[in-house]
Amino acid sequence: MTWLLSTLLALTACSPPDPVLSGIPDQPLLVPKADGTEGSSNEPAPYVKPDDVYVDVRHLCGQRLDAVRIELNEQLGNRQNVRELGAVDGREIQFIRGTIREVEGTIYMVSVPLIEPMYRRVALQQTGYPAFSGGVIRLSNEFRINNSWDHRRIRMKRVARDAEMVSEVEAWRWIPRDRQ
Repeated sequence: MTWLLSTLLALTACSPPDPVLSGIPDQPLLVPKADGTEGSSNEPAPYVKPDDVYVDVRHLCGQRLDAVRIELNEQLGNRQNVRELGAVDGREIQFIRGTIREVEGTIYMVSVPLIEPMYRRVALQQTGYPAFSGGVIRLSNEFRINNSWDHRRIRMKRVARDAEMVSEVEAWRWIPRDRQ
């Protein structure tokens, strides 16, 4: 009898573990918001421009025009002029502090004249990119970085021929003619 009792106790103590499902997050996917409605906990945080950035070119380039319209007005000022560039290149929109190009509602180029001439490392930081001092293509009137930070080309226009200081940053997320 003791043998049977100890066997039963051993069998009940070694019950199979609860089933484990992989890929199930620890936190619930829908959490109540402040207004009482449910929303996804994976929603991106609202954009806030860093304090040390003049114009966040890295953020703006590649975004939908209607999604960043407020940021464009805050960072580049009021719209001054719109110029049609053709079916392939879309249109160019000039603002007080810069120019964008968009095609089919997506910004593919942002150009920003800097407040004052600065070294390219500082210019990159002022436009939302990490400080970067190596791996540039040196041309007589510009520095160029290709295929970095999800951008096809970043051009920094020199103040003068062979100068180290730059006066403008122009970033291309893609080049429309390359996509055809």
